Amino acid sequence: MESGRWPYKPTAIWRKLVAVIGLGAFTVICVVALVALVVVGAAVGALVLEALIG
Repeated sequence: MESGRWPYKPTAIWRKLVAVIGLGAFTVICVVALVALVVVGAAVGALVLEALIG
């Protein structure tokens, strides 16, 4: 195997890897943010309901 005939450019692989990791991290952050919003919303809603009823 000749070193000059490597089919992929290492920089291209790194860029793709960084893009995939970045997208994954962004997705995880978005999911965590949404879950946090839902939890906080539920907690606030429960407190408001409790205050109204009680």
